[in-house]
Amino acid sequence: MKQVFVTGGSGFVGQNLIPMLIENGYKVKALARSAQAIQKVEQSGATVVKGDLNDKQALENGVKDCASVFHLAASVDFFASEHELRKLHVDATELLLEVSKNAKVQRLVYLSAASVIMNGKPIVNADESFVSNNIVDGYSRTKLQAENLVLQANTKTFRTIAVRPPLIWGKGDPNTLAGVIDAVKKGRMQFIDSGKHRLVTCHVLNVCHALILADTAEQSGKTYFITDGETPVFKDFIRKYVGTQGVTVPDKAVSLAMAKRVASVMEFVWRTFKLKGHPPLYKGFVNILGLEFITSDKKARTELGYKTFVTIEQGLNLMRQ
Repeated sequence: MKQVFVTGGSGFVGQNLIPMLIENGYKVKALARSAQAIQKVEQSGATVVKGDLNDKQALENGVKDCASVFHLAASVDFFASEHELRKLHVDATELLLEVSKNAKVQRLVYLSAASVIMNGKPIVNADESFVSNNIVDGYSRTKLQAENLVLQANTKTFRTIAVRPPLIWGKGDPNTLAGVIDAVKKGRMQFIDSGKHRLVTCHVLNVCHALILADTAEQSGKTYFITDGETPVFKDFIRKYVGTQGVTVPDKAVSLAMAKRVASVMEFVWRTFKLKGHPPLYKGFVNILGLEFITSDKKARTELGYKTFVTIEQGLNLMRQ
């Protein structure tokens, strides 16, 4: 039985990946720090390794006797600064790579993000050759830095690969779904430019299938976009997504130009006065949810054998259940 180590096992993707790994015959160890994280990892069926990503001893315990590592852990925060996220995304990834190589781990699969190519402008049909010249948020900058470390570490005996999903969604989503519902309840939800732009999404189960395919693929030293294979209109998708929870999104809109101006002012105020939490609108938010964003996953379908395992309609039906 192949044994693997998972970071971020208590997160949204991790709680879906661990059971899928076990179903596919893997023996799973997963890192967890808090009591709540430990409980989630145990409920998912993995063996808990206590500690955090910057704890070298914990990582060494985790990778011991493992053939592969699935590095999922991240803070999905598009308002946090690059400085705040560097320790978790970059420094921890560098340490995990070192520990994994020393333990003779054969493969490391990194969960990157499609946002590493976002540049504050609409993007249509971008493939892996597209490079951003203006990453506006610290999350995407540090994820790209970590991704580069992962790909640079690739050798014949330690094979690395990165997977780039866009907006990850599905039952239990703590980010987009929870955020939109909260905005609706507070009367703050408005569609940028009427929400008529298109985007790509990736259901959490499609992400998990892609990660497992990446672990077994002959390819290495590469990064791959993955999507649901559809390009829904943002407004339509969000309304159906939130609608599965019995929430109706009001038909309010703000222009893109106004959204950018308001986001800049709010971000300035929050950072200047060091206010707690996130402003209702900020540049990273506008960039992620207010602009056309379509990537091509042709390379993953050709080289990894990736396919759409769960369509958008099937994913919405799972949530309605």
